[in-house]
Amino acid sequence: MLRSLYSGISGLRQHQQGMDVVGNNIANVNTTGFKSSRVIFEDLFSQTLSGARAPADNTGGINAKQIGTGVGLASVDNIFTEGTPENTGVVTDLAIEGEGFFVVRGQGENEDYYTRAGNFSFDKNGNMVNPSGYIVQGWMADPETGELQTDTDAVDLQLSEAHKNLAPQQTTETSLAGNLDTRAEPSILEYQRLLTHADGNANLSSLYDANGSSLDLSDDEPVIIKANATNVTDMGKLYNSYGVDIGLNDEDTVEVSIGTSSATFEYDTDGNSTVTSTFTTFGDLISSINSNTSLGTISASSTSDGGIQIKYTGAETLNFTSNNSMLRGMLQDLNGSYDGATKSTDSFVYQRELIEGIDFNTIDELVNDINESIKYNVSSGFEANFIPSDSTANATNAGKIQYLNYSASSTYSSSTTYAISGFEIDKAYSGSIFENNIDTFDDLTTAAGSVEYSNIFLQNAVGEDKLTDLFSSSGQDLGITASSTIEMSARINGEDPNPEGDPSAVNGDATISDLMATLETYLDLDNTSGSVKIQDGKIIVTGEKGESNNIDFIDLTASGVTNNNFNSYMAYSTLQSASGGQLVTGQTIYDSLGNPHVVNYNFTIEKANERIWRLDLDVEETDSSIAFDGIADNVYVKFGTDGSLESIYHGSDPNDVNPISELTYTLTTNSGAENISNVKLNLGTLGENDGMTTSAAESSIKKTDQNGFARGELDRISINDAGEMIGAYTNGELKTLGQLGVATFTNRDGLLKVGDTMFSTTPNSGEAAIGRANTGGRGIIKSGYVENSNVDLAKEFVDMIKMQRGYQANSRVITTSDEMLQELMNLKR
Repeated sequence: MLRSLYSGISGLRQHQQGMDVVGNNIANVNTTGFKSSRVIFEDLFSQTLSGARAPADNTGGINAKQIGTGVGLASVDNIFTEGTPENTGVVTDLAIEGEGFFVVRGQGENEDYYTRAGNFSFDKNGNMVNPSGYIVQGWMADPETGELQTDTDAVDLQLSEAHKNLAPQQTTETSLAGNLDTRAEPSILEYQRLLTHADGNANLSSLYDANGSSLDLSDDEPVIIKANATNVTDMGKLYNSYGVDIGLNDEDTVEVSIGTSSATFEYDTDGNSTVTSTFTTFGDLISSINSNTSLGTISASSTSDGGIQIKYTGAETLNFTSNNSMLRGMLQDLNGSYDGATKSTDSFVYQRELIEGIDFNTIDELVNDINESIKYNVSSGFEANFIPSDSTANATNAGKIQYLNYSASSTYSSSTTYAISGFEIDKAYSGSIFENNIDTFDDLTTAAGSVEYSNIFLQNAVGEDKLTDLFSSSGQDLGITASSTIEMSARINGEDPNPEGDPSAVNGDATISDLMATLETYLDLDNTSGSVKIQDGKIIVTGEKGESNNIDFIDLTASGVTNNNFNSYMAYSTLQSASGGQLVTGQTIYDSLGNPHVVNYNFTIEKANERIWRLDLDVEETDSSIAFDGIADNVYVKFGTDGSLESIYHGSDPNDVNPISELTYTLTTNSGAENISNVKLNLGTLGENDGMTTSAAESSIKKTDQNGFARGELDRISINDAGEMIGAYTNGELKTLGQLGVATFTNRDGLLKVGDTMFSTTPNSGEAAIGRANTGGRGIIKSGYVENSNVDLAKEFVDMIKMQRGYQANSRVITTSDEMLQELMNLKR
């Protein structure tokens, strides 16, 4: 009976303690960083009434008989689940997402405690403390270097005066990162068209007349060469004056009658005629008429314009006819009465049609066709020749076609050769520029050396042409002689492009190529990229890319000339002004007193095809100066084909490479501070794209950095996820001030609650492992948040019911046991 009383008493006692734990949890439901506890019960000693017995041969086994003596408290466990974070907006309110603990120091030097309650603040001495005044532990940064002292034991986090006030720091290092746009454009200047004597091998479609107008000869256009018939002209090749082919064929006849007398003449080219009187040429027909006795006193002759003239003194009527209707029509002007008069036909015309592009293309080919047409069909003494530009015998007529009827040295018989009349070269389509230039006469007499010339033919000048052979676009001679001198002057971005006196003049007997090469040298242009070229007769100058290379002007002036045409004609138009190729960015650096100085970095494209840029420095202050250290000439930056930084060098010539391993500069100032000396300028890693680069994208600076600053005062702090305390100063600087320590334990369940929501270590928890947040499972720190209690009220109320019911049941055991004892006492009555 007594055992049940004692069991009931132990049940009451332990459930009372369990209720104490529940009550404490509920009491701390709103305690920041509080970790709830739980009670674990265990049974107590059991009294053995009989032991267990193993089975025997004839009996089975027997279990032990035991009666327990009550319940005991096995453990009170801390529950370290994370509480809900609450946003407070206070920078020094901190919460940990993870298993770590903040470390705070009590009154003793090594009296460390650990807490999840991160509601910290700063006291008047700059210490970060919890509400109990315990100082938060971590590592402070060196005020001079800004480096965290994490290689030592954790110390008090205290903002000293050295952290609150930032002394000025002189700049010693600067860096730039950005892009330089390769899409810069150059200046392009174009001079007016230059013409020269045409070449006999040049296509007529590309030529100009004496006035500089393009020949209006179209592709596949018919061209007709014609002249009035002479005695040697084949009658089968004749046309009337309207250009209609007479179309005379073998066995076509001409009949002449006077009264009752008549004669018939047959056109014969193959010698197979059956009649006595035949003719082939125009002269044959006239001779046949004159020699026929049946026609009496008829006198036939050719007219100067290629017609047939008949003189007859008799009274009879003459009649001329033909079985060829076209010829009959032309002869009808000879019909009728004469009485001593003369009658003449219209002109008989030799004519040959040629097709441009099929029968001829060039002047020489056309001249050959003219010779073949006229010399063998009109006058055997005719000779057409094209006079080339290098002719010494007839230099004054260079570029013209010479039409010659019998040279002075020729021997000829006037009875068998004839003057040329009605000479024309006509084209089929509209326009008369070609015709007027090539066809300048009608007649060539039979006098020895009778000569005419076409107008001059001109073509676009090319590099090989002499300066002495140049004409304007309107055909004016530019007046350059072999003794002339052509000088040049220019300005590029306001400066003489070659002040050191490289050749800037050429003699008149030079070629256009000589002039262009000298111009390239004078302008210091790249002679491998066609910077100066001639195209369609126009000299085109293309400068280097970039605004800084803009060509302001180029003047070409000739002296010792026969006229002033060259000087007045050699004007140019600017097809394109230079653009891009320049980036200027400013950076503020600081002297030893913290005074700011703005340095401008000026990147200018130097050689676009070699990816070379020039770097210049200047300072905005009028009383200061700046220069690269140890460099008297220009600094160049060269980039690779992938846009990465390739090299930095200096030299008076960008091809005179003097590599620079470390680029530094010095700014001399009158501010009272020391000169800002040996400032290192970092443009990136060679071969990498981590600094300045080039690409086809807009020029821009993405990042500038320097390590100097003016004096500043701590304005505000922030704490990042790693627990670093960052200070923002009034001068714009950001400095790491300290690092919060976060502790973890081998067995955090072994920690001992010591009040004020803090824990201390025990032999079973292990020593604290203090380190940086976000390492070793410590979790991350959230600034502006506190961790709420992890007490679950629903669970606590359930536990409260369990404790209450357990207590009630145990109390019933006691009262029941008491009643049973009472019944026992009543037995003696």
